[in-house]
Amino acid sequence: MPSLLTRLCCSTLLIAGFSSFAVPSVMARSVTDMSGHTVEIKDDHPPIAGLWFAHNEISVMLGAADRIRVSAENPVDSPWLFKVAPVMKNAHTGVRPDTASAENLLALNIGLAFVPTAAKAEELRRMGVPTLCAEYTTLPQMLKSMDMTAQALDTSEASKAAQSYKQDMEATLKQLSTRLANVPAKDRPRVLHIARLNPLQIDGTDTLIDAWIQTAGGLNAATVSGNHRPVSFEQIAVWNPDVIIIGASTGMPNAASPLKSLTAFKNGRAWINPRGVFAWDRYGAEELLQLQWVAQKLHPDLFTDTDMHKATQAFYRKFFHYSLTDQEADLILAGKPPAL
Repeated sequence: MPSLLTRLCCSTLLIAGFSSFAVPSVMARSVTDMSGHTVEIKDDHPPIAGLWFAHNEISVMLGAADRIRVSAENPVDSPWLFKVAPVMKNAHTGVRPDTASAENLLALNIGLAFVPTAAKAEELRRMGVPTLCAEYTTLPQMLKSMDMTAQALDTSEASKAAQSYKQDMEATLKQLSTRLANVPAKDRPRVLHIARLNPLQIDGTDTLIDAWIQTAGGLNAATVSGNHRPVSFEQIAVWNPDVIIIGASTGMPNAASPLKSLTAFKNGRAWINPRGVFAWDRYGAEELLQLQWVAQKLHPDLFTDTDMHKATQAFYRKFFHYSLTDQEADLILAGKPPAL
């Protein structure tokens, strides 16, 4: 029979052996970002720098609000974000992705950064900040970026939220595809999305904006490619869109604007886009709500059962763990900030 000393030695070696296998999974993980670059994240649940405006919402939705130490967002421009996740008021806010320095991030012990471009990711990685490019321009890419983020956050909450969101998105896409399947091109409204009024900028093809226009049963009236493209009123008049959707932060043009002479305004088919934790019409997680909102706006007869008030409240309860009042839901749908 082995002596007590022998048994103790064997137990010690066994524990050491298990430890040697367990430590690497906690101390170092490899995550491949949206540019295809594999990044090693060494620390266990490190502080985060959310350097892409849209991505902060995704991090919050995945349960990482308390880990965001640096954010591109700020309470003035995105008041709903800081109302839903007040812990973010403790972060260093308003740090723009183009000016964020690795030196400052390292001084704040940032162990994981999310950025909108591969170039910025490479710049910060060279200086020692583990950085992931989260960029996407299509719905499938958005879901992939969300999965990447959940993997980087490395929590069961993040994984479950990402999976739940994916399931809801797939269900919404299936519903839209089914109901819009028999709508011919001639009955699909030509939609123009205005990002800014002064200077006048629109969103064209090869963007997530183009994706939600088409998925929701519209056609993009713009014939240029890219986000925030400068354009003249004369060009918009040539396009003569059936529908105009305007970003919430832009607001409606005044009565003297030549835009008011366009068919969309005359027919009452110019709308302010909803805005909540992030602008629904841009690149955030509320894209799921945007698809439903646009579809029922463009094809009301096909979506009589869509209640955006209830859908918004349900989304916030499920993904932000925040119970919107009826008044708050109304404000978001009107593209307005929370009441003081």
